[in-house]
Amino acid sequence: MSTLNHETRAMLDDSVSRFVQNEYTFDDRRQNLARHQGQSERVWQTFAEMGWLSIPFTEELGGLGGDITDTVGVMRNFGHALITEPYPAVMQAARLLALGNNEYLKSELLPGVLEGRRQLVFAGEEVASRGNPLAVALKAEPDGDGFRLSGEKISVRHAMTASHVVVSARHHGSYCDEAGLDLFVLPLETPGVVVTDYPMMDGQRGANIRFDGVSVSPDQRLVDAGNAGALILRVNAEAILMAAAEAVGIMETLVKKTVAYTRTRKQFGVALAEFQVLQHRMADMYIETTSVDNLLAQTVTRWAGADARQQATLASKLKARMGQANRYVGQQAVQLHGGIGMTDELDIGHYFKRLTAIDLQMGNSEWHRKQLWRETVA
Repeated sequence: MSTLNHETRAMLDDSVSRFVQNEYTFDDRRQNLARHQGQSERVWQTFAEMGWLSIPFTEELGGLGGDITDTVGVMRNFGHALITEPYPAVMQAARLLALGNNEYLKSELLPGVLEGRRQLVFAGEEVASRGNPLAVALKAEPDGDGFRLSGEKISVRHAMTASHVVVSARHHGSYCDEAGLDLFVLPLETPGVVVTDYPMMDGQRGANIRFDGVSVSPDQRLVDAGNAGALILRVNAEAILMAAAEAVGIMETLVKKTVAYTRTRKQFGVALAEFQVLQHRMADMYIETTSVDNLLAQTVTRWAGADARQQATLASKLKARMGQANRYVGQQAVQLHGGIGMTDELDIGHYFKRLTAIDLQMGNSEWHRKQLWRETVA
């Protein structure tokens, strides 16, 4: 439960808004993507100094006393500017750490995260998971007092700049069962951990991480046996909430830029914005964006009173609707800009690719619609 008051939230949102408007340009983004690490250390340190890395953590952990819903305004503004820094990825991993019951790991790692000195990432997705965070095949086999990890995780964003990884593993139970899951935290330099880095479709860096019989001790276990599944569901739902806020920010920007472009671009001596069919398309873009924004606001309102399963259902509803809107708004923005909309020099194509990447993360809209149907008939 958040302890932040309305004035503090407004102040934080305003600070992010001013930053993306005045200090983070499209050229900054392109320069970041040109770097192998895909981000700016200076910008990341600014995030720490402004307190944005501390928002969803209790004061006892050194945070501001907020929760994940307090990051919605931050992520919306980050969507406006297409921020490349790994804010959602690091927050997801750090939230797993904060909500776990390993006090040693919290005291060792969280201060560095909140101060911008350390980055963590979560490795949860596998080849066959297709959006289901409980679909874990990576094995955690007993090895003395600890475990030995064997398997591979894919599409781990920003792994190359992280010092530690939180990894989900299965020590018993059948595939997709909530029971039998575990969470471990280990340095990415641990012997047997192999990281293969590559650029992703939206320009950010991703990696596949292979665990070749990696030994982990009981001290590296994040939660007690039997509690990992619920924690994974909860934080995965939180990550979807953050992604939805970013997507709304992107769609708001695409609507604004498309309207501005069609008012200045002329065809047959007439501004494109004067053609009624294009006016209807842009109106539909606005409606799609507003629809997701309203659903996001409703979800935030219901979030605090929901348990992990209920939050996962709320997130699935949001993700299913968001994917439909992402595709329509992104495609229309590119089409109404014409061929220039696909060039790397114009930001429209970058916004479109990021929207597409968001739709594919943590299960696409089709997977979440099917998940909602399965819950309905169960």
